[in-house]
Amino acid sequence: MKKILLVLTFFIAIAPLAFAQKQDATLSATFSSDSLLIGEQVEWMLKATVGKSTDVFFPQIDTLGDGQLEILQRKLDTLQETSHDITLQQTYLLTSFDAGRYILPQIPVLLRRRGDGRIDTVYFDRSELLVKTVPIDTTTFIPYDVKSPINYPLTFREMLPWFLLGLGVIALIAVVAYIIIRRRQHKPLFFAPKPKDPPHVIALRELEKIHAEKLWQNNKVKTYYTRVTDVLRVYIEERYHTRAMEQTSEEILQALAQLSIPEHCLPKIRDFLSISDLVKFAKYLPDAAENESAVTLIAQFITETKEPEIIDNK
Repeated sequence: MKKILLVLTFFIAIAPLAFAQKQDATLSATFSSDSLLIGEQVEWMLKATVGKSTDVFFPQIDTLGDGQLEILQRKLDTLQETSHDITLQQTYLLTSFDAGRYILPQIPVLLRRRGDGRIDTVYFDRSELLVKTVPIDTTTFIPYDVKSPINYPLTFREMLPWFLLGLGVIALIAVVAYIIIRRRQHKPLFFAPKPKDPPHVIALRELEKIHAEKLWQNNKVKTYYTRVTDVLRVYIEERYHTRAMEQTSEEILQALAQLSIPEHCLPKIRDFLSISDLVKFAKYLPDAAENESAVTLIAQFITETKEPEIIDNK
């Protein structure tokens, strides 16, 4: 009875080990050729057979043999699959430009059981690869001296790019010189500038545009007075060469008082600027008559103070 119990205990003890062995991977590492010449390529094939319930993770390898073996390409294939096992192959395409015998290290592979998530590490055996140089027959080999460079005459095709480059540099220098000269003479680079309209023409055109937009009729009183005031400021600045855009209303009036403008114009401009400031800063709402007369008043001022036209009698 004791012997039977001992036998049963033995089988119970080794059953997990036997089950674990079924989950282990069968590994093999082979080369498509055990040797190669410098610069040639060889495939290194790492094959693993594992159970269907096991995930296999191959390492990411960039170089081997202390960097003297280069990995040109890597590819993972499924070679065989059954109801219990699956065979995977990781193929590395290798090359080398250094002769020698290289011992490739043991490559680790991670195995993960899907059931319990346990991770194991197994290793491929070491591999050996021979990289050979091209053999030289020293009995028939005759060394020669290094020849000096051969000088060939320059052809037109070889000189043409340099000739065109020289022309391009000369043209660039000429263009830069032309631009500098025209800038210093305050002249346009290529075409005569289009004559600029007189300040009063520009101002009256802008006033017509403002009047057509019907701003104050659409409750945009502040915008209306702001734009009309800007037209007046620009006109004064262009007509009398003052900095009206940067001046206050009072400064504009002081500047106009020193200019030769009709005396009856100044009070009207003073009233307009006063209303405009109240609208913009005090939220004053003028009546319809004041709004309508604003454009008319500024247009009259511009018409009466515009620069006289020069008539050419030729």
